[in-house]
Amino acid sequence: MEENRITVVQALDERDLLIKKITGRMQKAQFVDLIRPKASVTWERRLTRAAFASETQSALQQIQDLIARYDKLNAAITMSNASTFLETSKGRMTVSCAIALRNRMRGNGPYGEMTDFEGRLARQMEEAFKAQQELARKKNEAARREAAGKKKGGSNANIVVLERADSAVKNKAAAVKGADSTPVAGLQEKNADRMRIIDPLDVRKRAEALSESREALLTELETKIKISNATTYVTIE
Repeated sequence: MEENRITVVQALDERDLLIKKITGRMQKAQFVDLIRPKASVTWERRLTRAAFASETQSALQQIQDLIARYDKLNAAITMSNASTFLETSKGRMTVSCAIALRNRMRGNGPYGEMTDFEGRLARQMEEAFKAQQELARKKNEAARREAAGKKKGGSNANIVVLERADSAVKNKAAAVKGADSTPVAGLQEKNADRMRIIDPLDVRKRAEALSESREALLTELETKIKISNATTYVTIE
C-alpha cells in the first residue's frame, strides 16, 4: 500500500474526522433484514438475497477499513509523541510527557480536577487566609463587645476598645500624649491581646505566584505542543 507523509496536526484532524465517519457508517449500515420463505427480495431493503449479502459485506468492509486507518493514525501519532522532544521551563521532555503534564494540570485525566494540584493548592492557601481573617475579626469583635459591656455595667476602670490595626494604636497614643500615661498603657495592653493572623509563608503572595506560574506553564506547553505538531511529520502506510 502506498505510504503518505503528513504532519501530526493533519493526522490529528483526520483521526477526529474518522470518529464521525465510523459512527455514521455504523448507524447507516443494516446488517440484517427480514424475508419470507418464498419471497425473492428482503422486507425492508427490497434486495435479493445475493444483493443484500453483497451490500452488508461491503458496509462491514468499509467500516473495518476506516477503523484500520484510525488505528494507523493513532499509532503514528503516539510513536511521534513518544520520540519528539520539547525544551520547556520544566526541562526537556517528550511531547507525550508534555501532553500528560498539561492534561494533569487541566484536570482532564481520569481523576478530573483532583490532579490540578497547583490550582487546588493556590485556592486552599487563599481560602485558609480568608477563613482565619474572618475568625480573627469575629474574635476581636466579641472581645470589643465584652469590653463595652463591662463599661456599661458601671465599672470606673479605664476600658480601651480593641483596635484593628497597629496604625490605630499609634493614633490613639498620639491623641493622649502629654496626659496621664495610664490610658496609653491600657491601650497597648489590650491591643496585645488582639487576635492576629500568623502567616510565616505569606500565603496570599505564594498563592498568587503559584497561580501565575501554573498559567504560564500551561500556556507554554500548549504553544510548544501546537508548534511541534505543526512541524513534525509522520508516515502512514
